[in-house]
Amino acid sequence: MSSRKPISIRCNRLDPRCDKCDAVGAECTYLPRKQRSIKRRPLDDKNVLSEILRRLERLEDHCMIDSDLDQPADASRSMSIGSEDDTSPSVPPRGIESPLPAAQGVAQTILRGLKDENTRSLLSSNVFCHLKTVESRFWGNEKCIQAIEVAMREISQLENVETAKPKASPVITKETAHKWIELYYEAYQFEGFRIPFERNFILSLPDLLHNPHVQLDPTIRIVYYNVLFQGFLVDPDPYPNRGAIVEFLCHSCMELTESWLAQIKNTPADLFAAFFMMSMSLEACNSELSWRIVAHACTIARALGYFSVDADQPTPSQQILRPGGPPDPESQIEKNRMRFEFWHLLRTDCVFRLSFGKPALIADGSWTVNFPDPSITGVDHASTRFIQIHFFASMRLTLVLIKYLDMVDAEPDVDTPEYDRTIDGLIAEVQTIMSDWSPEELLTTTTNRMDTWFCVDILFSSYKMLIVFYQAKKRNQDSQFLPYHTVDIARKSLHMSRSLMSSSTHPYWGISLILLHQFVPLFIVSMNMIGSPECGNAEADLDLVSWFNQFVETAAQERAELKPLSIIMKALAIASKHSVTGSN
Repeated sequence: MSSRKPISIRCNRLDPRCDKCDAVGAECTYLPRKQRSIKRRPLDDKNVLSEILRRLERLEDHCMIDSDLDQPADASRSMSIGSEDDTSPSVPPRGIESPLPAAQGVAQTILRGLKDENTRSLLSSNVFCHLKTVESRFWGNEKCIQAIEVAMREISQLENVETAKPKASPVITKETAHKWIELYYEAYQFEGFRIPFERNFILSLPDLLHNPHVQLDPTIRIVYYNVLFQGFLVDPDPYPNRGAIVEFLCHSCMELTESWLAQIKNTPADLFAAFFMMSMSLEACNSELSWRIVAHACTIARALGYFSVDADQPTPSQQILRPGGPPDPESQIEKNRMRFEFWHLLRTDCVFRLSFGKPALIADGSWTVNFPDPSITGVDHASTRFIQIHFFASMRLTLVLIKYLDMVDAEPDVDTPEYDRTIDGLIAEVQTIMSDWSPEELLTTTTNRMDTWFCVDILFSSYKMLIVFYQAKKRNQDSQFLPYHTVDIARKSLHMSRSLMSSSTHPYWGISLILLHQFVPLFIVSMNMIGSPECGNAEADLDLVSWFNQFVETAAQERAELKPLSIIMKALAIASKHSVTGSN
């Protein structure tokens, strides 16, 4: 008796329909898939460009195209606005509740439409990098997309926006220069960050600068122009051409930067020039250059022994010359100066990591530096009260920020209760620091611009960290609406900034204040108006955003490099206004 074995067919389970079964007379186990009809969703005119962007993003993902081909090696870190969680398999009508497939791809696609490389870099590193706190919601809102598209079309029509030399440089007389130098030495000569040049030498520079027989190196000239700039900032007297003066001093420094960097050395003078140029580059809206200079400052500081002040075997360093002669390198005063300056350098590194998405320049474990005695000399004086408070408060905030940044670098699972508890702990630490030092109350007791700045720097840094921490929570990222705490803190920051900038006599607080501290609050408040136009504070919020738009627009009238920034802010203000008033 014979038995017949069933015929075994090795099938491709991914594509089971073939001709093997038919050839041997067997029944196919895998039925053919049903053909689905493709339903095409009609697009209206306003959604056409957005749909093209979505399809382009899908194509890039499919072809594994490197989206950073025309960006520098660190550009992806400076953008930091992408999210894989934004990808959706379906294509629902977009609104605030339906984010785009990938925020980073949309931003980069829009930026690629700009031909001018300087403009792309400026917007990428100074504007879009701040969107990471609201990225999925921003790029998922049709009104926000349209506002940016309109702004980009206007920006693309600008000529090269690279900083141009003022047509008519303002005349800064020797008397005015001497006045600003004296004001600088009176206001800034705290024992920490003490300029390594005698006052009389800096006072001689206005004459030496115009002496055909004397050639000053870029380091000295950069220090000189920055001293003038800092002295000008604290000068209470009116100057009708303040904008032109700022433009001239800023441009003079920027012109010298590349020649200075080409011959920079591990000297105290170059370290101090780097400290100056970090902030001056930000004032010129060049955060990429500022970050390069921070990197040079770290290299110099490490070579001079700043990273190993309290190590068992300090790094050999060059003799540090200070006014009054060469000090004993082992003296506590000198060590306190170095500790003080190192901790501010560490804080600056963290600010760039948070604000501009840069990688850490000062690695964990690469330094051994204790907290200094903030009086530096060991003698407390009433004039140094605010700078000591600022040091302790800002460094406690820095330690909290390091915890957050290191956690983000570790790419934690944001869906776990442990992650939320960690974020809640960081929020509580910031709130405790604000409660301990009460910067808002301290602000009411200040009597000069420097002490005022110390207080508001603590406030603005705290506000920004709280906004970022609240938005880091998964439930807030996924929520249809911005959480109340986030919007309320953003309002407080903007109100404080506007009050500060508009109440001072003859103020110049600079664009860098907005770049570092107020862009995130501006995006938050604008997004809240666009996404929730019926909110009770809409009119007051619109007034806030419009004020900052006007501030930047006024500054851009004398500084061509600020025009793209001004156009973006104007577009956000218009989109916010249309949402609040219901106009088109």
